[in-house]
Amino acid sequence: MPPPQTVPCQYKTGKTLGSAVVKECVHITTGEYYACKVLNKKFLMGREHMVRNEINVLKRVSAGHKNIVQLHDFFETTHNLYLVFDLCTGGELFDRICARGSYFEKDAANIVRTVTSAVKYLHDQGIVHRDLKPENILFKSKAEDADLMLADFGLSKVLEEDKFSILTTTCGTPGYMAPEIFRKAGHGKPVDIWAIGVITYFLLCGYTPFDRDSQYEEMQAICNGDYKFEPAEYWSGVSDTAKEFVRACLTIDPTNRPTAAGLLQHKWLKTEEASFVQDPTSPAGNAVDLLPNVKAAFDAKKTFRRAVLGMMAVHRFQDGQQHNTVGGGQTAAEKEKLAKEVEQYKEEAEQEDVKDVIHQPSAVSV
Repeated sequence: MPPPQTVPCQYKTGKTLGSAVVKECVHITTGEYYACKVLNKKFLMGREHMVRNEINVLKRVSAGHKNIVQLHDFFETTHNLYLVFDLCTGGELFDRICARGSYFEKDAANIVRTVTSAVKYLHDQGIVHRDLKPENILFKSKAEDADLMLADFGLSKVLEEDKFSILTTTCGTPGYMAPEIFRKAGHGKPVDIWAIGVITYFLLCGYTPFDRDSQYEEMQAICNGDYKFEPAEYWSGVSDTAKEFVRACLTIDPTNRPTAAGLLQHKWLKTEEASFVQDPTSPAGNAVDLLPNVKAAFDAKKTFRRAVLGMMAVHRFQDGQQHNTVGGGQTAAEKEKLAKEVEQYKEEAEQEDVKDVIHQPSAVSV
């Protein structure tokens, strides 16, 4: 294999966008603006080659669906990997919902239909997203009719056709993770269906179904499928059809969950006449406006945006340290060391000045 070649960088990075690992960048030659995801190689623990091997596939696949953020480019420096995506300026899904004057069940169904369609396309291409959550659903622009875009393939994995349960790395955002991920029994496309169920629940009430006081309790609730459509006042305006859709997605056994194609055939998404509960205070018999309850619940308990890369580093560090501890547990000193390392990696990724780009033979040409 020929050695990497160092060439002048064709991008200039700018302000940070929402997350410490996503920056705005501009192509020096064309003047086009993009979003650039910055991955510190230390987080990948020697698996950089896996990312490189996926880039060409993801670049091709992401261009094939109008509601999927396109991966345009990939390059790397000594410390970081850089993935260059469409720049979506319309903001996150839930921020736009909360800024609206009204929000009905049909609006939630339209959002879920769009997301499910994008997920079906990915699954048809053999790709599992593995990090579906409202924060990764963006609007392309601030226009009222802007397309909804599915973003962030940082945890996606290309699957081989003849393998179903080959993915065993603990990944994703805890509240949206399926039971089989926690059990480390192997997982595949059904994890995205589970996440669609959690997203749908969240879109209908403003909080997640497995929200608990601690991450351990949340994990136990997920593994046991322990959720309810409560409190009643938040769900009285939601149709039984929508609840049936959520139940289908949140089936504990992944082999019994519907596929993305199956979800698109569900009555809640398929029917021309939107399911809704009539507002008893509306003389015209209009649907219940979900926005007051959804916004109140969302404002009361802000979703904590966990650092996914930090979580991955935690699990990999734990896996590597198990032989040094009794029963696989971590000492206080080890936990403190890990926390410091994670913060150090984040700072390195944030502070690096992109001056030279290292081209690998397998990388997408810049």
